[in-house]
Amino acid sequence: MILILCCTNTYSKEVRLEISKVTDSAGHHLFYHELLTTALKEIGHTPILTVSNTPHLRSKQYLDSGITSIFWMLETKERNQRYIPIEVGLTDGLIGKRILLIKKGEQSHYDKVKNLDDFRGLNLTAAMGLKWFDAKVWRANHLKYKEFIGNWASLFKMLEKDRGFDYFARGVNEIISEAKLHSGLAIEQKLLLIYERDFRFYLSKTGPNAGAQYKDIIASAMIKAKESGLITRLVNKYWGNDIKSLHYDERIKIYLDSPSSDD
Repeated sequence: MILILCCTNTYSKEVRLEISKVTDSAGHHLFYHELLTTALKEIGHTPILTVSNTPHLRSKQYLDSGITSIFWMLETKERNQRYIPIEVGLTDGLIGKRILLIKKGEQSHYDKVKNLDDFRGLNLTAAMGLKWFDAKVWRANHLKYKEFIGNWASLFKMLEKDRGFDYFARGVNEIISEAKLHSGLAIEQKLLLIYERDFRFYLSKTGPNAGAQYKDIIASAMIKAKESGLITRLVNKYWGNDIKSLHYDERIKIYLDSPSSDD
């Protein structure tokens, strides 16, 4: 017993991470921070997170330079090469299940849609941030979209003011909190667009707060979080009520092809 305790104490260590609180993302960071800290504790380590307010557009720059240690992003081939990926999906695929934010009063445009061909036939333009993976999905499925150069959070106001966009596809885990902030928009009531992709944690390779040194520890923590059901429990904690209020099971499911390559 003494030997076991000694080995456990030797293995246990402080995991010091600089992490972003994204200032324009309606509190979504809380799920990822809790997942990370709880997962590390559950394999015997002590997480010490230093949280900084970061505009979304700068979050990747800070990860590039190692100002931050870790950030959560949708998986892409380019990010898997640019950063150190932790190869565990973080939301049980929830971020790839998309519901539309639309302008108020336009629900009737969508009421007769039963499948992808019907949706494509609406000939409506999706709002996208520059170089988002969603744009690749929409292109692969022959759906219209337009990419916006600038702070992606401006897309909500641009949609409200009819600036060339018809809808904004958002994750099931995002849309309710975002809709509350924009009185001119409404949540589309009938449809659910689905593609296969999830968020991952990515670690910075170099810099003053590089997360690379913790790769094995964080990978082990996230594998355990997946196997133990921690991820599913936290998804339900943060978004279970949203899933119910969005009538997830009753929506018409439209499955989109997800590009096998990001080229």
